[in-house]
Amino acid sequence: MSQANAFAACLVEAYHQHAPIAATPASGPAGIDAAYAVQQAVWLAMAGTGRPTAWKVGASRRDAIPFAAPVFPSRLSISPARFTGHLFTRPGIEAEIALQFGHDLPPRPQPYARSELLAAIGCAHVAMEVVDSRLADPEVAGPHWRLADNLLNGALVLGEPIPHWRDVDWDGLTVQVMFDGQALPGVTGRPPLGDIFHCLSWWLAHVGGARKGDIVTTGAWSGMHPVGHAGELAVVFEGVGRVEVRIG
Repeated sequence: MSQANAFAACLVEAYHQHAPIAATPASGPAGIDAAYAVQQAVWLAMAGTGRPTAWKVGASRRDAIPFAAPVFPSRLSISPARFTGHLFTRPGIEAEIALQFGHDLPPRPQPYARSELLAAIGCAHVAMEVVDSRLADPEVAGPHWRLADNLLNGALVLGEPIPHWRDVDWDGLTVQVMFDGQALPGVTGRPPLGDIFHCLSWWLAHVGGARKGDIVTTGAWSGMHPVGHAGELAVVFEGVGRVEVRIG
C-alpha cells in the first residue's frame, strides 16, 4: 500500500467509525502534493471514480497560493437540509456564497480572464458549510493533514439562487448566523479575501476546468461558529437569501 493510500485509509476509517485521528505533522503527508494525493485516494474510497462536481476553495491571504477540496455528493444538499447528528464529530458552520457554473470552461494553457469567469457563472447561492474534521486536533495536525482531510469539510448546503446576483453589492452585505432561532451576537460579514471571485482562476487550473453545473463555495464571511448542542441552524445574508440546516 502506498503512503497516500495508507493515510487515506486512516481518514476513511475515521469517517466510518467516528474515531478522530491523533495526527501530528510528522505522522502525515510530507507536503502539499502528498496531501492532494491523499485527498484523491479518500475521494476514490468514499465517492468512487466520478469527478467531483462541488468544491471548496480559499486562501489564507490574497498573495498566498489557494487550496481546494472536493465535497462528497452525499454531503451536498439543498436548503432546508437535514443531517443526522452522528454524521459529524464536532461540527461548526460558516456563512458562505457558492457559485454554480452555467456553461463549461474547458482546460487551457492560458488563465481565463475575470470577465470570462464571471460570464460562465450561471448563478450564486447563499450557502452554509458544515465544518468538521476526522482529526482529533486539526491545529496540532498541521496544514498538510488538514488539506488531506478535505480542508475540514463536513457538508455543504445551498440556498435558492440569488436573484440578480450580478448586481449585488457584495461589500455591503450584512450576515447573520442563527442557532435555534437566535442570532449570534457580534457577527459581521465580509467577502473572503475582499473578493469572492479571487481564487477562481487558480481553482479552474487546479481541477482541470469547469463543467456546467459545477459548484464552488468561496470561503467564510464571519469565521467558523461551533454548533454545540444547537439543532436548527441558519445563515442569513440580509436582503439576499438564507439557508437552513437541521442537525439531529
